[in-house]
Amino acid sequence: MAEYYSNSISRKKKRTNRVYSGKELTLLLLDVVATLAMLLLFFSTITTIICQYISPEKSGALSVIALGAPIIYLLDIVVMFYWVVRWRWYRASVMIAMVALGWFYLSRYYKIELDRNYDTSYKERLYIKVMSYNVREGKSEGLADYIKKHNPDILCLQEIFGLENIALLQENYKSTKRDGDGVGNQIMSKYRIIRSGEIEGLDRKSAVWADLKIKDDTVRVVSLHLQSTSIRQEDTQFLEKHEYILDKERDTKLRSIVERLVENNRKRAVQAECVAEFLKSSSHTTIVCGDFNDVPLSYTYNSIVDGLDDTFSKMAEGFAYTYNTKYRLLRIDNILVSPLVEVVSYEVDNGADFSDHYPVISRVKLNPNI
Repeated sequence: MAEYYSNSISRKKKRTNRVYSGKELTLLLLDVVATLAMLLLFFSTITTIICQYISPEKSGALSVIALGAPIIYLLDIVVMFYWVVRWRWYRASVMIAMVALGWFYLSRYYKIELDRNYDTSYKERLYIKVMSYNVREGKSEGLADYIKKHNPDILCLQEIFGLENIALLQENYKSTKRDGDGVGNQIMSKYRIIRSGEIEGLDRKSAVWADLKIKDDTVRVVSLHLQSTSIRQEDTQFLEKHEYILDKERDTKLRSIVERLVENNRKRAVQAECVAEFLKSSSHTTIVCGDFNDVPLSYTYNSIVDGLDDTFSKMAEGFAYTYNTKYRLLRIDNILVSPLVEVVSYEVDNGADFSDHYPVISRVKLNPNI
C-alpha cells in the first residue's frame, strides 16, 4: 500500500514539473483565447437575436450590438471550426449551436442563391419597378437624369430638398404634396395618386404615404426616413482610422458615440411602433420603402417588417450594402412588400454617387397568377 501511494505522489510530481514544448504552449494559449472568444460570442450572438424583440428603451446599450451582427456570426463560424479542428467536441457543440441560431437570420444579411438565373432581361410592362433612394438633399447635378434612365414606376425619395431636381422629375411623375422647401420625403408615381398624407405621430421628414390606383388595385406606398444615428464625419473617421489619441479622450469619444447611438435607437423605436401600427390599420396591398437608419436585426426593422416580405430576402444574390462606409456592412435602406406581392428582382446600385446612400431597386408583380 505504501508503495502505491509513493508511486501516485511521484506521478503527480512529474505532471506538476512537466515542461511544455513551444508548440504545446502556443496551442494552450490559442485554446485560452478561443475559450474567451467563445464566451464573448455566446453573449453577443444571443444578444443580437433577443434585442430585435425588445425595445431599445429597455435594452439600452445592448441594442448597439446588433450593428455588428454580420461580424459576430462570421466569428462564430471561425471559432466553431477551430474547436472542430482541435477535436474539442464539447466546446465545438456550443459554437455549432450558435451558428445554427444565427443561420435562421442569415437571409437578412446574405442570400444564398442555389438556382441562379443569369438572364437579367425583364419585360418591364409586366412588372412594377420600385426605387427607394436617400438622395442627401437631392441637389446633385445629374440626379434627375440618373433616375429617368432607370425609369421606375414608383419612386420614393428621402432627404429630398433639391426643388430643381423635383421639378425635372415631375415632368414624368405625379407626386405627393409639397410643403415649401421642407420636402423631406417624396413619393412620385406614374400611377394616379388617390390620396396621401402623414403617419400620425411622425412629421413629413420621417414618413409620408400615398394610395396609388394601379389598374383595379389600390396600393398603399409608404416612404420612411427614420431617426438618424447622429454619427458625424469625425466619428466615422475615428472609428475607421483608429486614430491614436489619449486613453481618456478615446474613452470619452467612444462613450459619446455609444450614448448617441442608444438615444437615437430609442427615438427610432418609437417611430417604428407608429409605422407598424399604421401599416396594420390598412387593408391595402402595401409597399414600404425608405431609409430605416437601422440594421436587419434591430427592433426598428423587426417592428416594421412584421407581416411583410423584404425584397432582399426574396430575390437578392449574396451580400448587399446600401450605405457608403469603409467596411461596406450596412444595409439600412429597404423595400418591403405585402406577402401576396411577387418579388421579381432586387438590386442595389453601388455605382451611384449622388449621395452617401445607394438606391435600392425592385421589380414586383401585384397579381402573380396573371
